[in-house]
Amino acid sequence: MSKSKSDSTRRSDNVLHTKLMPPRLQSSVIQRDNLVKRLDESLDKKLTLITAPTGFGKTTLVSLWIASRQFTSAWVTLDENDNDPSRFWTYIITALRAFDSDLGKTTLSALSAPQPPAFQTFLTPLLNDLTRLSEPCVLILEGYHSITSKDINESFTFFIRNLPETLHLVLVTRNVPDLPLALLRARNELLEIDTNDLRFNLQEVESFLRKAAQKEIPASAAASLFQKTEGWVAGLQLAALSLQNKSDEEVQKFVQTFSGSHRYVSDYLIHEVFESQAESAQNFLLKTSFLKSLTASLCDAIMESSNSASLLEQLERENLFLVRLEQSGNQIWYRYNPLFAESIQFLARQRLSDSTIQSLLGKASDWYEYHGLLEDAIETALQANLFGRAMTLIEKYIEIHDLRQLYTLNRWLELIPRQDILKRPIICFTFAQIILYSEDRFATATGLKLEPFLAAAESIWQTQENHASLGQLLSFRGNVAWWQGDFPKAFGLARKSLAELPESEVFWRGNSLLMVSYEALHEGRILDAQDLILEARALLGAAQNIYGVLAAIQLLSEIFYLQGELEQSEQLNQQILVDAVGDESMLDDQGIASLSLANIAYERNELDQAERFVTRALDLGKQRANEMLQAQATIRLAQIYSAKGDVSGAQDFLKSIEARIQNPALLRELQNAKVMLCISSNDISALDWWVKMVTAENHNTLHLEEEREAFTLARLRIAENKPKEALNILNSWSSDVMANGRVRSQIEKLILEALAYHVESNRLRSNERMIDAIALGQPKEFRRLFLDEGTKMAALLQAVLPSLPNRTLSMFATTLLHSFPAGSLANSTATKSSVQIEPLSQQELRVLRLLVAGLSNADIAQELVVSNNTIKTHVKSIYRKLNVKSREEARQAARELKLL
Repeated sequence: MSKSKSDSTRRSDNVLHTKLMPPRLQSSVIQRDNLVKRLDESLDKKLTLITAPTGFGKTTLVSLWIASRQFTSAWVTLDENDNDPSRFWTYIITALRAFDSDLGKTTLSALSAPQPPAFQTFLTPLLNDLTRLSEPCVLILEGYHSITSKDINESFTFFIRNLPETLHLVLVTRNVPDLPLALLRARNELLEIDTNDLRFNLQEVESFLRKAAQKEIPASAAASLFQKTEGWVAGLQLAALSLQNKSDEEVQKFVQTFSGSHRYVSDYLIHEVFESQAESAQNFLLKTSFLKSLTASLCDAIMESSNSASLLEQLERENLFLVRLEQSGNQIWYRYNPLFAESIQFLARQRLSDSTIQSLLGKASDWYEYHGLLEDAIETALQANLFGRAMTLIEKYIEIHDLRQLYTLNRWLELIPRQDILKRPIICFTFAQIILYSEDRFATATGLKLEPFLAAAESIWQTQENHASLGQLLSFRGNVAWWQGDFPKAFGLARKSLAELPESEVFWRGNSLLMVSYEALHEGRILDAQDLILEARALLGAAQNIYGVLAAIQLLSEIFYLQGELEQSEQLNQQILVDAVGDESMLDDQGIASLSLANIAYERNELDQAERFVTRALDLGKQRANEMLQAQATIRLAQIYSAKGDVSGAQDFLKSIEARIQNPALLRELQNAKVMLCISSNDISALDWWVKMVTAENHNTLHLEEEREAFTLARLRIAENKPKEALNILNSWSSDVMANGRVRSQIEKLILEALAYHVESNRLRSNERMIDAIALGQPKEFRRLFLDEGTKMAALLQAVLPSLPNRTLSMFATTLLHSFPAGSLANSTATKSSVQIEPLSQQELRVLRLLVAGLSNADIAQELVVSNNTIKTHVKSIYRKLNVKSREEARQAARELKLL
């Protein structure tokens, strides 16, 4: 016998056990040896697909197979409520744990997190766990036709493609699923059994009728029923029930009048079968037909009786389309055949009043709640249109599960009239969150759609003086404003929420602190922002809010970038790329991290690498319709093209996106980039419009945006030969830049001051500012800040080179000069004589490479198969050519000159 371990398997508390119980075989089952043999042969394949309409014996065939074989099996009965990916995979994994109780722990843990990750992420450890199975196992999914979710089909496709050989899948379905069946056929990894395979032949019809009718049926009558039903098992079963206790003459008369399509046949025969039952059985069938699964105590609760157990046993004995499931604990569970249940429900709606049916379902909902089956209690309340009760249960569900089953919650709330929802603040708040996180959060329409629910909840909580809930709502409103691009509004809402939220609230306080830290960052207070971000990250981590943690890491990386700590910023963004593997919204995090890495590579003058990163960021921005990411990535890409000498290409990039930008702040940022291109190409005659715009008072402009525009305006004044105006602009930022530790801004300001003094012919001050800029920029690896200033900067570097106080700064300046395009240097001969470095031989380069890697002279000699004295000679020559005295200085020189 097949070993189904459904009773011994440990399952999640919110899993309905009856969905994991395979049906038991009835005594009248007909052996189908040919089909069972085909199923045996399918174990060498990945998937068996059994497809046919209701009533063709799909489930019975699989039950017959697993009951007569020794392999271990697990069973899941799916329905339309399983179109939530989290719910679907929870049931699948819980069933799979019948094979090994330790299987799928990591995946179940991921699914129970507030924001479940992408399916590749949580399915990979599950698939790895399945490779440990030592014996063939079979997982049966009955009712896969109920699954319409694109996300589930995509994840299940991934699961099938990577399935280990020890696990075989069986799908029992009414129609062909949206899965890669063509590929499986081509690889001979699929067995298909369809309607024609499942039809009874004449011999099977005769045997079945004899067992089901419990009497001999004339051969002519059996042949006629075979012809009229076309081997349809459900029709034959209904006919057999009608033939019980009939004489031969009555049998012949029945067969002669029996005709029509399957739908007609089922309606006709079910009515006849139903009418033949005792009144007590009819009453029981009518009142329990709406239940998806039945057990005696549940039926007793809705029937207000105590004899349901005996009635269920009687109906099963009479083969009245009642299937007994495997037993779980003290409860014996059953379910009706779907075709039979639908027809009895039709009769019930004719014979019972709406209020009676509602009362029955209400009692069932009460029973489910009492027994801890909260989802079934909600589903049944909604089925009965008991919306008040349903919302009370949903509030309890939210308290336990948060928003983990987003699709399920959304489906429930869509069934409830809006006027009822607007009276329940918790439901309103939840619905607003579902709308934001399941739709395009950047779209204005999304904000408009959720606003009525937020307004209703806010009004009720204000009346109740419920400060904690108001704080949560204000924090969420900040999120909405953030995604809609209104940062000043988001910051204000975040500050208000912190005043309302209690100290014990970690999730929403962390969320609001994140926005407040962003405000501090863009006000230029990066030291304050750093403290706020670290606090926010701690709270968000405690709340298991991976999205918030990633956002905090990204903001921290931006602070390091502004402080000139490029290596630390790079490490944080690489961490984001590794960790941001959740749902589709995490593509925003990947895009922002890619853009940040592009910015870092650009500052280091690694233009090709910067272009690769920014192209990825732009692609993700388009995929996510993320306007901010698209705009900022396009600006960076234009700067890369300009740095490579393609100014017209850079201008085309900026023009390509300008008409699509809706956010005013992003439009100003784009306009600033266009002005920078004009200045670098000495096309400054028509920029009065921009000057008027940036010098006009604007309270909505963020502080760092003001700084960026001020520095651009200073560049314009230098280009216009107005150095005093440029210096006045720059002086107004001196204390702010220094006090807040914005090292990158300090370097940029020093560079611009050096250029302004150079235009003013104040060589002494120009050199002082230039030396300070080089001294500050060299250890921070900032190169493009110098190089983007063009030929004027090349001239300044040439002029200051003899005055630099040490070899390290000279090497850095030399590297910069070598990085300018050919023709940028005003006096190439003089420059070469000042900064010329004697080339290293190929063997010296090999020695330098190993020396920098940390090898001793003896190790280098052994690696290159030469003597120690030879290596000493090479090292001495390298030190002389690079003008260094130690390995550390050699390593630094090699990096500055990019010799390795």
